[in-house]
Amino acid sequence: MRISTSTIYESGGARISDLQVGLNKTQQQIAAGRRVLTPEDDPIASARALVISQSDSLNTQFATNRQSAKNNLSVSESVLSNVTDTLHNIKSLIVQAGNGTFSDAERGYVAQELQGNLDQLMGLANSTDGTGNYLFSGFSTTVAPYTKKLGGATYNGDQGQRYLQVDTSRQLPLSGAGTAIFENIRTSPGQFNVQSNPSNVGAAVAAATINTATSGSLTGNNYEVAFDNLGTSFTVTNKTTGAVVVPLTPYVSGSTVTVDGIDLKITDSGGPPVVAPGPGDKFSVQPGNQNLFETVTDIINALNTPANTVAAKKDLNAALTQGNNNIDKSLNNVLTVRAQLGTSLKEIDDLDSEGDAKSVAYKQDLSALLDLDYAKAITELNQQQTTLQAAQQSFVKTSGLSLFDYIR
Repeated sequence: MRISTSTIYESGGARISDLQVGLNKTQQQIAAGRRVLTPEDDPIASARALVISQSDSLNTQFATNRQSAKNNLSVSESVLSNVTDTLHNIKSLIVQAGNGTFSDAERGYVAQELQGNLDQLMGLANSTDGTGNYLFSGFSTTVAPYTKKLGGATYNGDQGQRYLQVDTSRQLPLSGAGTAIFENIRTSPGQFNVQSNPSNVGAAVAAATINTATSGSLTGNNYEVAFDNLGTSFTVTNKTTGAVVVPLTPYVSGSTVTVDGIDLKITDSGGPPVVAPGPGDKFSVQPGNQNLFETVTDIINALNTPANTVAAKKDLNAALTQGNNNIDKSLNNVLTVRAQLGTSLKEIDDLDSEGDAKSVAYKQDLSALLDLDYAKAITELNQQQTTLQAAQQSFVKTSGLSLFDYIR
C-alpha cells in the first residue's frame, strides 16, 4: 500500500495538534488550579457546582442581611438603654419631689430637671439608625416619630414593622412603632382613668366613657371635675390647656355632661345613707391609655403648681403617685422591647454560626467537584510533553523518507 506525502503530513499534523491541545489544556488546569474549566470537561460536576455556588451566594447574602439587622438592632438597644436610664432618673426625681419639706421653689427646680429629662426622651424617641432612617416610625422611616405638643407629644409614624430576611425561612423585625414603646401605658382597664381626689369629703362616684357621636372631638388631654364650696355645682377644666370647658353647672345625681367627646357622669353613692359630693370635691379624668410624654408633662405641671395648703399638698401627692405608677408601666414597656431585641440579637449570633458552617461545607463540596489533583495533573503533563516530543521527532523522521534518499 502506498501512502501519499500529503496524507503523511495531514495525519502527522493532526496528531501533533491533538497532543498540543491536550498539553495546553493540562497547563491551563494547573495554572487555574481547577479540574473543570468548562462544562464540557465534566457536565455532571458543572451542574452540581452551579447549584452549590448559588446556595453559597445566597448564604453570603443572608450573612450580609444579618449584619445589617445586627447593626440596626444594636442601635435600637443602645437607644432604649438610654431611655431606661432616663426613666430611672425620672423616678428618682419623683421620689425627691415628694419630700414634704420642699418649698414651691425647690419643687420648681425638680420640675426644671424633669423638663430636661423630657427633652432627652423626645430626642431618644426620634433617634435614627445612622443612615437617616428613624428607628421608631414604623414604615415611615423618613418621618420623625414624635413632635411636641401642649401636654405631651404626638406620634407621626404608622403601626408598621419592618422585617429583614436573615435566613431561608426566617425574618427578623428591625424595629417597631413608637406607640409600643413610649405609649400604651394602661392607667385603667376602662376607656378613662377616673380618680377621686384624696381630700374629698363626699362619697360621690364619677365615671367617664367615650361619646360615640362626638368621638372625633377627643383630645387625649386631662380633665378635672371640681365642685364649689357648697357641693351643689361643678365645673370641668381641661387641665392640659387650663381652659374651663364646662362652666359652673348645677349638680344632678346621675346626669351626664358631654365635653370633648367624653360623657361624664357623677352619681351619689348608693348607701344607705346616700352620700352626695362634698364641698370642694374633685375628680381627675385621664385617658385610660397614656403615653410617656404626657405622663412626664403631667408630673412637671403638678410640681409647678403651688402647694401651700393641705388640700393642694394632697393633690400633689396624688399626682406624683399616679405619675410614678405610670412611669413604672412605661418602664415595663421599654424593658419588654429590650428583651425582644436581645432575643433577636442572640438569634442572629446563632444564625451566623450556622451560616459559617454552611459556607465551609459549600466550599468543601465545590473543591471536591472542581479542584485539581496537582500530582496527577503534573504526571499527566510530563507524559503529554514526552508524547508530543516523540510525535514531533517521529514526524520529522517519517516526512524525510523518500525514494531519492534510498537511492542516495
